Amino acid sequence: MDKTALYPLSYGLYVIGVKNDFCEFGGCVVDALMQISSGNTPQIAVSCMKNNNTPAMIKKYGKFTVSVLGRAVDPFVLSCFGFQSGKNSDKWAAVEHDFADGLPVLKKAVSYLVCTVSKVIEADTHILFIADVTDSFNGEKDEPLLYADYHKEYKDKALSAYKLHYSEGSNQETVPAAASGGEKWVCPVCGYVYDGEIPFEELPDDWKCPLCGVEKSRFTKK
Repeated sequence: MDKTALYPLSYGLYVIGVKNDFCEFGGCVVDALMQISSGNTPQIAVSCMKNNNTPAMIKKYGKFTVSVLGRAVDPFVLSCFGFQSGKNSDKWAAVEHDFADGLPVLKKAVSYLVCTVSKVIEADTHILFIADVTDSFNGEKDEPLLYADYHKEYKDKALSAYKLHYSEGSNQETVPAAASGGEKWVCPVCGYVYDGEIPFEELPDDWKCPLCGVEKSRFTKK
């Protein structure tokens, strides 16, 4: 095991890889990940949103991988794993990937971790996984991508890459394009701005962001 592969960990962006009993692969982008111990078997903690498909798979399978993203990451990788649900799409089929201990990892990342869950903590909106790092290895020589950098430099690029990739044969919903009284409701995940004819408050409670599927209740008024 090369423990220097743990050095790039920061408040950054990471892609989680997991599979289920049917060998179907899932994953998502996370930012809340940190190393919490450094003994013979290092430990990390990672937090995932409860409503996502990935934590459900982690809880059942008990193992997952981490691909540490670098600044040279393709913006589409961010949108592929951050703007859509694995319940409706095969995320890994859309990106170059390899396998570590039978679990998917990105072809190009700063470093990689293979983890086994040792404890699960349920929070209000998130699930915290405490996990043993059973293997780790380095990848590309690149600077880790920080969460702050994502908002400053990568968010718009990721959204554009997502729209471009799914412009043909997209499963996105069709939304009205007319303006809506000057009020703008913005998706906190992908940045989509609702501008339909129907006032946002009058949309059904089960309405979701047409780009990434986030619930209506999470939109914020700008």
